Amino acid sequence: MDHTLMVSLFLLTTFTSTVAGICGLGGGLILAVTLPWFIPAAAVIPIHGTTQLASNFTRLGFSFRHIYWPVVGPFVLGSLLGIALFGFFLINLSTEFIPLYISIYLLLSLWVKPIERLLGKLENFYLVGAAQTGLGLVVGAPGPLTMNLLMKRLTDKDQIIATAALLMGLSNVSKVVTYAGMGFIFADFLPQILSAILGACLGSLIGTKLRGKIDNQKFMKGLKWILTLLAIQTLVRFSYG
Repeated sequence: MDHTLMVSLFLLTTFTSTVAGICGLGGGLILAVTLPWFIPAAAVIPIHGTTQLASNFTRLGFSFRHIYWPVVGPFVLGSLLGIALFGFFLINLSTEFIPLYISIYLLLSLWVKPIERLLGKLENFYLVGAAQTGLGLVVGAPGPLTMNLLMKRLTDKDQIIATAALLMGLSNVSKVVTYAGMGFIFADFLPQILSAILGACLGSLIGTKLRGKIDNQKFMKGLKWILTLLAIQTLVRFSYG
C-alpha cells in the first residue's frame, strides 16, 4: 500500500469517525461502503471492525459518564445469540460479494419504508443485540438498529451517543474475535489498520467537540444522500468491475 493510499485512508477514517462523533451513527456505514476502494473484499469486514472498535471506544472515552447501563446486559446476551445464528452463514459466504451486500443493505435501510418499519419493530435489546452483532459479521455496520431503539428510550443526546458507542463497540469486539478465530490474519494489513485507527481516534475527538455546534437534523439529511451516492457508486463498480 503506497503512502498516498495510507494518507487517504487516514483522512477517510478521520471523516467517518467525526460523523459518528457528531451524530452517533453514519460513519461506520460510510466506511463500510468505501473500504473496498482501499483493501480486498475479503478484508473489508474485519478491518472495518477493527477501525470501528477504535472509533467507538475513543468516542466512549469522551462520554463514558453518560452511558445508560440497564440496556447493556440484554444487548450482550442477544449478541451472543447473533454470533451463533450468523456464524454458519458467514463460513459459507463468498467474500467477493461483501461490498455488494453492504450496498444493497444500505439502500434498503435508507429508502425502503417496509424495511425501515421492520427494523423499527425490533423493540427490545435482546433482539437488537442479536441482529446488530449478527448482521455486522456480514454487512459491517447495522448501527441504525441500535440508534433507532435508543432514541425511543432516551431523550438526552449525549446519553444516546455514549450508550450507542458502547453497544456498537461490543459488536465490533465480537466481529474482530470471530474473524480472528476464522483465520483472518490482521498482521497482513497492519499499515492499513494503523492508519485507519489513528484517523478514527482523531475523528472521535473532533466529532465530540463539534457535536453541539452542528444542526443534527440538516446534517442527517445530507448524510442520507452521501450514503446513497456511495452505495450506488459501489454497485456500479461491482457491475462493471
